[in-house]
Amino acid sequence: MVLPRNRSRSAKRVFKRTPTGRNVLHYKKRRLRMPLCRLCGAGLGGVNNSRRASKSEKVPTRIFAGQICAGCTAEIVKMKSRVALGEMKLEDASMAQREFIKMLK
Repeated sequence: MVLPRNRSRSAKRVFKRTPTGRNVLHYKKRRLRMPLCRLCGAGLGGVNNSRRASKSEKVPTRIFAGQICAGCTAEIVKMKSRVALGEMKLEDASMAQREFIKMLK
């Protein structure tokens, strides 16, 4: 009988041929994807992608860390200040950017 943890599709199924010629089924953990920026799709720097790392080791301690890259964060902060000064309307930003602009105080 298959172990309960392997009954779902969260474990990758790999067929192996043994030296005797039998085909057997092995289960492997799926590989973790690199975290990507939600706005531009670039890889996030400083984010540890290990299952064994604690939460404080995985994500840097800055605003929007683990969600958007540093370049997009700088853009969001600039847009927020422009909206506050009246140089720009909130509607001028994209829908994805508006979500982050609203999160800033």
